[in-house]
Amino acid sequence: MSIEQTNNTSQDAPVVVNFGVLYDNHPKYIARRVDGSYEQEQIALEVTGFKVPNLTRLLPRGWTPRRVLEIGCATGELIAAFPVAPDGHRVGVDISASNISSACVRFPSVEFHAGNFTNLSLQKFDCVILSDILEHVKDDVHMLAAAACLGQYVLVNLPLEDNWINRSRAYGVDDTSGHLRKYSLEQGLDLFKYADLQVLGYNRIWMHETAVACETRQLRRHYFGVEYNGRFGIRVLKRMVMQLVCVLPSLGRSLFSSNLFAIAQKSENI
Repeated sequence: MSIEQTNNTSQDAPVVVNFGVLYDNHPKYIARRVDGSYEQEQIALEVTGFKVPNLTRLLPRGWTPRRVLEIGCATGELIAAFPVAPDGHRVGVDISASNISSACVRFPSVEFHAGNFTNLSLQKFDCVILSDILEHVKDDVHMLAAAACLGQYVLVNLPLEDNWINRSRAYGVDDTSGHLRKYSLEQGLDLFKYADLQVLGYNRIWMHETAVACETRQLRRHYFGVEYNGRFGIRVLKRMVMQLVCVLPSLGRSLFSSNLFAIAQKSENI
């Protein structure tokens, strides 16, 4: 997939960004492909303790999907961990060929494809998952609508970064995480409306309030000897802030980003 990123001056020609190459060479994903790395362990912890539980609890009670597709599966941890029926089938798609090559080796029971999902011959699924992907694409509404056409339900995990810490963050292709924009809760829910989808249920979760945040700090201590990154003074400040938000939860919710977990369906299917 490539997009045009327009510079500030009208005289400049649009810069075409090949996101497949970008994520092939992104340091975060390179590290996640290394067996035994902190990044690989950290994403596995986030997937099993945070993403999968919050996505699956939105599914109809007592129902387990048989065919599940994840678009933007990166190195494959989420789709590999997502529960399916005993005769079920999991499929993952990502524009990074390097991420898909790593996923194929680590999770051979999952069917993986490299490329833009709109260019692939994909069958219908019970569920289509978009986890931490809409913030990376130029036309988020179009992608959400196109993904929903492939399944009975679409499950979305969207970071909500309209918070104090991200107030001055420079979003765009040069962003450390590759996020093109930030969302508030209202903007996140509006995506479904603009994509002509009906939201059947949603939850807003702050990860710093969950056990996964504590487990991540312990993992960092195991790998690096400290629970927080940065210089000594920064680490002390981070520890003090975390202690403070335990006493003042509203402060933590203003400081830190959250995640929108939602399940939706095309309006005509309801």
